[in-house]
Amino acid sequence: MKYVKQIFNIYVLMNKGNKKMVGEAKKCDQTWTCEGEDKCREKCLTLHNGVGVCDLYTAPLVPKQCFCHYDC
Repeated sequence: MKYVKQIFNIYVLMNKGNKKMVGEAKKCDQTWTCEGEDKCREKCLTLHNGVGVCDLYTAPLVPKQCFCHYDC
């Protein structure tokens, strides 16, 4: 009986972290040319109710991009 209890406890501990919220929104993103950090945040919030961030590092001659992350 002690052996069965130990196996049950291990099973419960292993499955504890595998729960996913029901109805969790899928994450989407969109990019466009960054016109400044403030405009990026404002446009993303206005269009998609999301969080917009301009990338910090780009290759030479490549314009900075605004990355907008939002719930679909």
